[in-house]
Amino acid sequence: MKLSTFLAPVLGLSLSACAMQSGDFPSLSKRPYEDIPAIDETVAPPSPQIGSLPVALKKAVDAAIRQSNAAHQAFLADLPKVKQSVSAARGASPSSESWVVAHIELSSLEMDRSPSVSALADIDLLYLQRLDQEFSGEDKGAAVLIAKSREQIEAQVSSQQVEIDQLKARIR
Repeated sequence: MKLSTFLAPVLGLSLSACAMQSGDFPSLSKRPYEDIPAIDETVAPPSPQIGSLPVALKKAVDAAIRQSNAAHQAFLADLPKVKQSVSAARGASPSSESWVVAHIELSSLEMDRSPSVSALADIDLLYLQRLDQEFSGEDKGAAVLIAKSREQIEAQVSSQQVEIDQLKARIR
């Protein structure tokens, strides 16, 4: 009985809050800016205004690509030997000969990929410099062309990292 005597005034007060007095309240109708269509993020950016890179920039991008490709080929050439060493060391105790050999081979594989990582850093710098130039008013489009080359190098570096991570996980 005590609960119902307490509940009745509380319910009465809470329901009275719903009945607002008349006044100057904002309208719930649509605002003009709500009718503006949303930006479609699937629309492709405008095509580049230039068809090729300036000569000096093209040489630098091509050098980064060559450097990464050469490192990637060396990485792929050494990968089977490293996989074999890691397989031999699987389950071996730390500091055993096969475990040490596998870690040395893994270090060698990481050294093989080092020029690819360096090439990625180089092309990132070229890309950022070109973006800065384009924002300053130079011909647009070169940054897009650099980005396409960067994707190739980044894919190589990523695939190398995946391989190394998988190998490391097998001999921990």
